[in-house]
Amino acid sequence: MRENVTIVGAGPGGLAAAILLAGAGLKVTVLERLSGVGGRTSILEAEGFRFDVGPTFFLYPKVLEEIFASVGFDLHREVSLARLDPHYRLTFGAGGGLDATPDLDRMERSVAALSPRDAGAVRRFLGDNREKFERFRPCIESPFLGWTDLLSPRLLKLLPMIRPWRSLHRELASYFTDPRVQLAFTFQSKYLGMSPFQCPSLFSILSFLEYEHGVFHPIGGCGAVTAAMARVARALGVEIRTSEPVREILFDGRRAVGVRTDAGLY
Repeated sequence: MRENVTIVGAGPGGLAAAILLAGAGLKVTVLERLSGVGGRTSILEAEGFRFDVGPTFFLYPKVLEEIFASVGFDLHREVSLARLDPHYRLTFGAGGGLDATPDLDRMERSVAALSPRDAGAVRRFLGDNREKFERFRPCIESPFLGWTDLLSPRLLKLLPMIRPWRSLHRELASYFTDPRVQLAFTFQSKYLGMSPFQCPSLFSILSFLEYEHGVFHPIGGCGAVTAAMARVARALGVEIRTSEPVREILFDGRRAVGVRTDAGLY
């Protein structure tokens, strides 16, 4: 008999978990309080138009590529992802602007128009963060189940490189002198609701990921990504029940063993 798993929430995380667990042979039910899937990555439709209610572009598709491939699907067959160039245009209150582009020759010229001395630091910044990301990625992809995981030898060896005691703003100031150029490589921390003046320098990898791996627009909006995840999940036998909010999580001691909705127990 297959084990039963109940997942609360049909956002990207819940759907990713459902795909992986179903691919491993478990019987999976996903409960979602809203009328459709996506959570914060949903689509609002009104008068013939579609609007993203949360994220408006897509970064680092490698993670979803691997998840889809693990169960025999191709992300790019399920979702059309248009790589953007430029990524976006930044207009600064202090004057000037910058078209962020993965074409590094053009990017250097754009930075040079703001600060000639900073243009030469663009490739150095990206090269340093390429090494930082590759060395730190095994830690990112490992579960942190308790505070002792933060003291693992593998992570401690990386401290001189990731410099958690230094803010992201200070990190960028070591590469770029013009505040506008610093802002162009630090505002990405706001994607995660963090201030570049307070979050650790590790998060410089966010802007690196944009230039190294691209910024994408899913055709149909970011909700097209979660819609594709739901299709794949259902193809694997996952039951997704929308408009069914969870009222209570049931525990056996400290272990969650089920949930209660208005429709019954799971």
